[in-house]
Amino acid sequence: MRFSQEFWLYLVPLVPLLWLVFRAADRRTAERLKALLGENAEGHVEGFNRRLQGWRRFFFLAGIFWLLLALARPQWGANEVSVTQRGSDIVIALDISNSMLAEDVLPNRMGRAITELTSFLNRLEDSRVGLVFFAGSAFVQCPLTLDYGTAEIFLRMAGPDMMSQQGTAIASALETSRVLLDKGRPEGQKNNFQAILLVTDGEDLEGKWEEQAEACKRGGIKVIPVGVGDKGGGLIPAFDTHGRPDGFMKDEEGNVVMTRLDLVSLEKMAGIGGGSSFLIGVDGLAGDRLFAELQRLGKRDLEDRRISSFKERYVWPLMLALICFVLRLGLHARRPNRAKGSFPTATGAKISMAMVLLIPLLLTQSAEAALRPVGGKEAMAGRDFFLAGDFENALDKFEEALIQAPEDPLISLALGETLHHLERFEEAGVEFERALDLAEDPVLKAEALYNLGTTRLANDQIDKAAEDLLASLQWDPNQADALHNLEVALQRIEQQQQQEQEQQEDQENKDGEKQEDQQQEKQDGQQDQEDQQEQDQQQEDQKKEEQDQEQNQDQQNEEQQQENEQQQSEDQEQSDQDEVKNPDEMTKEQALQLLQALDKDEEELKRSVQKRLQGGRPKSGKKW
Repeated sequence: MRFSQEFWLYLVPLVPLLWLVFRAADRRTAERLKALLGENAEGHVEGFNRRLQGWRRFFFLAGIFWLLLALARPQWGANEVSVTQRGSDIVIALDISNSMLAEDVLPNRMGRAITELTSFLNRLEDSRVGLVFFAGSAFVQCPLTLDYGTAEIFLRMAGPDMMSQQGTAIASALETSRVLLDKGRPEGQKNNFQAILLVTDGEDLEGKWEEQAEACKRGGIKVIPVGVGDKGGGLIPAFDTHGRPDGFMKDEEGNVVMTRLDLVSLEKMAGIGGGSSFLIGVDGLAGDRLFAELQRLGKRDLEDRRISSFKERYVWPLMLALICFVLRLGLHARRPNRAKGSFPTATGAKISMAMVLLIPLLLTQSAEAALRPVGGKEAMAGRDFFLAGDFENALDKFEEALIQAPEDPLISLALGETLHHLERFEEAGVEFERALDLAEDPVLKAEALYNLGTTRLANDQIDKAAEDLLASLQWDPNQADALHNLEVALQRIEQQQQQEQEQQEDQENKDGEKQEDQQQEKQDGQQDQEDQQEQDQQQEDQKKEEQDQEQNQDQQNEEQQQENEQQQSEDQEQSDQDEVKNPDEMTKEQALQLLQALDKDEEELKRSVQKRLQGGRPKSGKKW
């Protein structure tokens, strides 16, 4: 036999103490009666029966004893039952290179990391943990196990002397951890519910860790980098062959080596996996923020165990307690002057009934204390903040409740609704999916699907939102809000399809117009080419006509010039004849002819000059 609530048994010694208190009270009462009524005082008290009074007191104390025993919840009759343990897989990859001996944090980086990881293991529950140590290379120190004590023993053995190849190969650590997690995963199951807790100072001397971080992301493994050290850096102490301090470590050129915490690389690594980095000394590995990050991984079935389950037997002592109180109610040490078998006095009935009503009250309070759901206090506090509109504080409280009760779908629903109000839709969707997986009640499944669909609708994932809302209505068809949101989702899908169709038609119209424009431009180009050819032909014809006109004009000028010369010759002969006849006199006609000849010569001279200016040659043959 065993007791589930043993602390109630510590009140059992109060029962005989209470009997002694009653005995002392009886003596004082008897002494006062003797002082008032003499030695035969009890005979003067009407209806007093000492024996009945003793039995009433016995049943009262016995009832309290059995009541305390019922509150302790006795159990016996063990049965073996099969229990499936659920949890996640976490690999701790610890940097044990020489740089972890830097004393920029107390006592040094290695000691501080081991202390924080020990606190982390003491708080960790329902998860398998493995250890990987790395420096210039990496190796598995402890496979995945539920024995945290063994993991802690291996963890305290960590030190740089375990590795002959020094350096910091973060890529090798991630690859070894990923292989270890793959081996611990059942066949046919996805690589989820797994995480790598990388504890290092961040100084990667080998490189190529980005490829391994991407490989972990593709495999569904979450990498959580944890930085150790101070941003200002520190010196690495050196030791002689006997393990005594020997100054500080130096490089090949004799310079003292300064190691610094590389926060940039750690934050970049956390960003690849969509998480956040941690810093020992600021966050603490046993803090709520890290455990909230791990709780988001979810849980899967790890192993089946058979345990002994005891049957509750508190009903028997509870029945005995009730019988004792009822018997006390029926016995009266003092009987008034009335018929035998009359009912008890009103005052006595009220006291006895109060004791009877007190029994289920005490049992209810004990059951509430024993059966109160884990995380209920934080969940109620988060609910108060949520109703007050303080969603940030509500989120903190719900995350604390989720850490204590990760299997409660109601807490996941509340956390998802809070994240939805904070417009963190992707995280809210993850919580609603978790609640859907954990819920067994159709009403809770419908609620989870409704919230998931509404969140995806707000995040413009319309197709998935419609599927979730339709599934929610299948679980609970009487949801008016789900039906309304489903109609909104379908309308938006229809609008989206219409928009896509209109865009497609617009694109086709644009393509057609573009082709027409290209054809028109091509036709315009051909027309312009033909016009240009015609214009060039016209210009050539015009030039040819101008040349022909110039040639005709020149020919006419030459003919006219020949006629003029012939006329001049004739005039000159006539003039000579006239001079012979009258050499001293010039007739009027002769003077007029002379002037006309001079005018023609002047015009011919002008045309000849213009020809020369244009690059031509005079065709008259005259030289001026």
